[in-house]
Amino acid sequence: MPRVFRAMGKDTDGLPRVEPSAKGLGVRPHVDIELDQGGDVLVNRKGMSVSPNWRDLPLFRIPARLKHLKPGARGSNETFCFCSGTGPFEQGDFAEGLTLEPDSATHGAIAPARVMPLSDYQTALAATRPDWRIDEA
Repeated sequence: MPRVFRAMGKDTDGLPRVEPSAKGLGVRPHVDIELDQGGDVLVNRKGMSVSPNWRDLPLFRIPARLKHLKPGARGSNETFCFCSGTGPFEQGDFAEGLTLEPDSATHGAIAPARVMPLSDYQTALAATRPDWRIDEA
């Protein structure tokens, strides 16, 4: 599984909060992904945004408390830099039904591996929840 980072809110158990938002483990229809007329998620390299290192996240996503490590960080201190995986940041399988689709050296998307209903895609993303850990070093 490729190593990826995403700034997300933390639930009471310390794992990422599952929600369809830019700060959760999920995606926003018609913003992060596109749907066909039947409501299925298109396979077009779009999905949940991730980076190969938390320092590569947009400055407005990196919690401001980390500005001593990343000058200009101005994100909400209610979010945390979560990491999942250990492999190289390259196109390939991420988890069951999901792929990593890099679009640059510093950004990619966790995308559906096949056309599927939005609910199945959200469920596949949520199923990765136990694999995420906070890494702000």
